[in-house]
Amino acid sequence: MKVALYGRTPKQDDIKYVQNLISEIERTNPYVFIYSTFYEKIKDKIGFSKPHKTFSNKKELEEGADILLSLGGDGTLLDTLPIIEKSQIPIIGINIGHLGFLTSVGREGIFNLLEELEAKNFNIENHSILKVDDKLLDINDKYALNDICLRSSKAGELLDISIYVDDEFLATYTADGVIVTTPTGSTAYNMSAGGPIISPKSSCVGITPICPHNLTFRPIIIPDTSIIKLEVRELNENLLIYIDSQCSLVKAPFSVLIQKADFQVKLIRMNNQSFFDAIRKKLMWGTYIRRG
Repeated sequence: MKVALYGRTPKQDDIKYVQNLISEIERTNPYVFIYSTFYEKIKDKIGFSKPHKTFSNKKELEEGADILLSLGGDGTLLDTLPIIEKSQIPIIGINIGHLGFLTSVGREGIFNLLEELEAKNFNIENHSILKVDDKLLDINDKYALNDICLRSSKAGELLDISIYVDDEFLATYTADGVIVTTPTGSTAYNMSAGGPIISPKSSCVGITPICPHNLTFRPIIIPDTSIIKLEVRELNENLLIYIDSQCSLVKAPFSVLIQKADFQVKLIRMNNQSFFDAIRKKLMWGTYIRRG
């Protein structure tokens, strides 16, 4: 099984885990296939016992790997989307970050990870993707695994955001902004803003207002076959649109179309893990803390 390795700049305390993972890859592979930018950041800190090859785009990744290992946290895994895109190469997240809903393996799981993958002791989940209409927005990466957020560039400034679903007017939200989330992204910004947690297997999209001025504005769940339009009519209003971690500054009047992409991302979960297991452990559902 050919694996590729992707990551960001690791913290000094995490260098040993990067070294452990690379040593495990070298044990079962003739060379280390590593993202070029990541290699430049770690080459002076890591000892390589075998040759390395680098990749920097989807074509090179497709030619050299069966699985992509994302080393970091959820944000690192989200960064792989422009490289993975429609390749259908499964991603496994190795968490050396914080909460890690998307990541499947922790620091302690590095040592036997390659053996588990070779033994196929894992499940592959298909996760839906959101796409923005690139005719209306000049951006490099138009796909989001988590969410798309529209808000004012000025902190705390209210916006009137009109929302249409399949050309039918839903409402004009007066709020700090609006989040359109996939089921995958429901445990990210959407959850912090009071939106619902959605199982990744659900065929739906969530729309959640951020700090609405009127408390009758509530999150809503709609079918993922819908086309959503967000529109701000104010003149010369500076807006920020976030597509996962990518942020662009735009000026109102502004509108954007959002819909489900025509492909999905494949995420690997080891056989002893599930989404509901992650919810219980990471959000500590069912935990009772007695105050003495």
